[in-house]
Amino acid sequence: MSLSKKQWIGIIVILVLAVILTLGKDATHTLKSTTSSSGFATAELAFDDFAAEPMFFDEAEMLRATDSFIPFPPTAGETAAEVDQRIIKTGYITLQVNNVHESVEAITSIADGLDGFVQSSNAGENYDGTRYGSITIRVPAEQYETALQQIRDAGLKVVDESTDAQDVTEQFTDLQARLGVAQEQEQAYLSLLNRAASVSDLLEVQRELSNVRANIESLQGQIQYLENRTSLSTITVSLEELPSVALPTKPFQPGSTVSDALQSVVVVFQFLVEAIIWIVILGIGVGLPLGIIAWLIYKGATHKRK
Repeated sequence: MSLSKKQWIGIIVILVLAVILTLGKDATHTLKSTTSSSGFATAELAFDDFAAEPMFFDEAEMLRATDSFIPFPPTAGETAAEVDQRIIKTGYITLQVNNVHESVEAITSIADGLDGFVQSSNAGENYDGTRYGSITIRVPAEQYETALQQIRDAGLKVVDESTDAQDVTEQFTDLQARLGVAQEQEQAYLSLLNRAASVSDLLEVQRELSNVRANIESLQGQIQYLENRTSLSTITVSLEELPSVALPTKPFQPGSTVSDALQSVVVVFQFLVEAIIWIVILGIGVGLPLGIIAWLIYKGATHKRK
């Protein structure tokens, strides 16, 4: 007897439910907390190991203790309108100035006046006596444009200027979400740790708890780094003194010039002496044998002619 279409559908549904129930029974023996490829620690707690020794709590209790585990971190969660925008601003500016030393002091005062600080500075001197230098300052992000304008006013001419802005809002939000997940994992493992019934259970939970704690510290470090880079903007100023037809800033020292000239005479005289020595040695070592050979050839030819 042939079955109707509805009967075939009913049979298929029953078979699918039977497979699902079979798989569900096998899955209750092991609790696995996994993470995505973004770097979360992987925790695996085998309940078969716990069942081998006396337990103060059953599998159902352990499942309830790890209900807070989230296998994958939430995606973004908050929209850009709900969070503060995080932007890393870095500025570069080259100035022509009258005096590099005075300009470094002026830019240092600008940073101090805007609740910032000097990160690094250096200076040097060119061959013509003019000086050059650079200074890097960190100022609050909201004072970035003000600092740039004051730095421009401190120089004679702006040779070039550029600003690099990097939006890290999405990265910052993602790190915060991953940190929240890791902290929930830590609390769940602490709950299991307090109720471990055997040494093997205790060591297993402590190992996974150490991995989660290391992940938490890594995420906290990345968040702190982004907070520092976004709360304080960086400005690097290159300084160069304006060239002019003026007396060099180096003092005139004729004695040093005479000493350099005498040193040059000594070098030239030494070169001439060495050249004469080379000529004499080459003349004796090479010229004398060649002269003897030439004289013998000449004498031989003369004797043959006679």
